[in-house]
Order: sequence, then structure tokens, then C-alpha cells
Amino acid sequence: MKRLLKPLVVVLTSRVTAVVVMGLFLLVYVGIAFFTDETLVALIALTGKNPFLIALFALLPLNTAGRMVAEGVEYLGRRRALSGSAAPAAPLFDETVQIPAAADPSILEERLKKDGYRTRLSGGTLSAWRGSGTFAARMLYLTATFCLFAGILISLTTRTSVRSTVIEGEPVLEDGSARVERVVLAEGEGAILAKTLDIELAGAAPGDRTRVYGLYPPSRYQGTFLYPRYLAVGLLLRFSAPDLQPGFEEFSVLNISRPGKEAPRPIPGSPYKIIFSLADPGDGSEPYTTGKMVFLFRLLKGKEVVLSGSAPAGGEFAKDGYRLQFPDVRRVVITDFIRDYGVTLIWFAFAVYLVAILLWLPVRLFLPRREMLFVTGTGAAVACSRAEGRGRRHAGVFQEALDLLESGHARETQKKVQ
Repeated sequence: MKRLLKPLVVVLTSRVTAVVVMGLFLLVYVGIAFFTDETLVALIALTGKNPFLIALFALLPLNTAGRMVAEGVEYLGRRRALSGSAAPAAPLFDETVQIPAAADPSILEERLKKDGYRTRLSGGTLSAWRGSGTFAARMLYLTATFCLFAGILISLTTRTSVRSTVIEGEPVLEDGSARVERVVLAEGEGAILAKTLDIELAGAAPGDRTRVYGLYPPSRYQGTFLYPRYLAVGLLLRFSAPDLQPGFEEFSVLNISRPGKEAPRPIPGSPYKIIFSLADPGDGSEPYTTGKMVFLFRLLKGKEVVLSGSAPAGGEFAKDGYRLQFPDVRRVVITDFIRDYGVTLIWFAFAVYLVAILLWLPVRLFLPRREMLFVTGTGAAVACSRAEGRGRRHAGVFQEALDLLESGHARETQKKVQ
């Protein structure tokens, strides 16, 4: 049992584990890239359905948790050693030196205090330290990493997505619990997003409060995250032709939110097809934002263009027996309603990352941790040193302390001989 447990502990606490796992996923990603352009989407879908890849990815949060436990044990062991309640162990410090013969470490106390160290002398043990240390920031960083990997793992295994067409004036979902009052696209006021998109929903009952769902961060609707994918225009089209009577009427969703973008609309049961686009207002405004839409169209019969023209929203175009009417135009958002229990953990991880950085940076720059421990026995001593970051000055003080111990022992020996 111990033979099996030891390699498991090594895997769960080693920093190499995360590198190996992410390297394997990178190889899978590269392999998928040879077969599809949507590599990341395909990798997510493959991982969510493959038990081996799920188990492999699960090593990441488990490894992070193992590292938190291991580093916490090391920290507590180092604190106990510095307090004199436990013997120092080599892995707890950066450098451990055994001195065959050494003097009483109390001769170092005043010298170390002059160098800015706080000291504690207990019997034959002298500990010295300065600075605060980054252990708290390190634990926050590992906590954030655990939450990030755990959130991704939960998302891979439990995420469900339903794509829906959100249309002004229509229920947001088939349940009819809320109705879309307006879709508003406007210029963004922030430093990151150039545009803002708001979906205003009114409750099913009269007098219910209107709620606004923004673009970022993703809003929640009935326990699901609302992710707008792309914008479109809903157009009620009435079309008639000399050889198509009494005509054709249908509400169509066209992917033409910007001028110049074209979308075809075949007329069922006929050789006709209409290609739509939005006209450029010429003043720099966007028709989807202002709501002032003028539709450009080309009418094809087979492959031949038989008619082209334009008409505003609510208007019509008639020529040579052909008639096109646009009595109703609405803004449309193609939206994914995603139930993802891992997203909250992922967002929490980013918040904790920020706190960890804000805590780590000033401590590392201005209060780096420096530690020394000297333990004397019968005719010998153990000296330990540890420094966070660059500690050249600390290393110099440590070497001077070792020299003082050795020279002090030589003086004591000479006095005994005399």
C-alpha cells in the first residue's frame, strides 16, 4: 500500500504534473488543428465526452490542492523550527550547513539585530528573521488556480447550451415567462468595449419590472448565462410577382446587422431568391443602433437578376408587377442560454488572482522574507538559511554569522587550553 501511495503523493504535489498535463493537452490541440479550424471548440467538446481526458484534466485541480497542502506543511514546519519546538529539516530551507564545531549562537544575536533582523534565543537555538513573506499571497494564488481548474472541469462535465433567437416584442424563450421589450446597441463608455448591447426584458404579467441584460460580464436569466453571439434583423417580408400570386409572406431573420453584409432569402416553391443588405446611411451611424434601416435587395430568378432596388423599414417597392413590402422590422440577437455551474468558480478565481497579485507585489518588493536558524549540539551546530527572491545581502550576513561561530569556537577552545 505504501508503495502505491508514495508515487501518488509525488504526482499530486509535484510542480511537474501540471506542466506534463498541459503539455499533453497541447499535443491534442495541435492534432485537432489538422482537421478543423475551430480547434478550441473541438477540444472542449472532445474533452467533455472522453473519460480519459476528463480524468487527465482532473489531475490539475488535484495537483493544485496537493501543492497547497504540501506548502502549508512546509510553512508550519519552518515556523516550528524557527520557534525552537522542532528540529530543522533540510527541505524546509534553501541552505543547510553542518558545522563540526561551533560556539554558543548567542554571540550572533546583537550582530544580527544590527542588520535589521528580529531574533529569538531559546537554549542553544537562535532564530533570526526579517520581512513579512509571501506565504499568504502564495496560498491565495494556489486557491485561485484550484478554483480555475475546478471551474473548467465542472464546465466540461456539466455544461448545457441552448441557442435561441431573441426578437423584440417576442417571448425570450418558449415558456413565455418574459418578453423582449427592446434591444439596444450603443457606443460604449468604458475603456475596453467599443459597443454595449442591452436586452430589456419585461415580465409576463402587466406591471412587472423591466430588467436589462448586458453584454459583459454575462448576465443570468432563470439560472442560465445569457451569451449574445451575433446580431441580426427580423424582417416581415411580403412578396408578389406576376407568376407568383397571391404572393408570399413570412417573417425572416437575416444576418445583416451592418451595411454591406448580405443574406439570401429563397422564396419556397418558386425560382425566386432575394439577397438583402442594409444601406449605408452615409453619416457614420449604424442602422442597427439608430433603428433607421433602409434595405437594399436584388431579386434573382434562377441565376438571373430581374430586379434590384431599395425600400425603408415599413415601406414597399413595386415595379413591373413585382412588389416587395417590409411592414415590420425588429432587432434580433442570436443568443446562447448556457447553464454552467463552473463559471462562478472561474470568475471567483480571477478575483482571487487580483487580490494575490496586489498582496504579493508590495511584500516581494519591500518586505521580502529572510530567515536564519542556528542550532548547537554537543560540539557541533546546524545552520539554516532561506530568502525569498534575490538575497545576496542576506547570504553575506549568513556567511559572516558562520564565520563568527567558527571563530568564537576557536577562541573558547584556546581559553580552555590555556
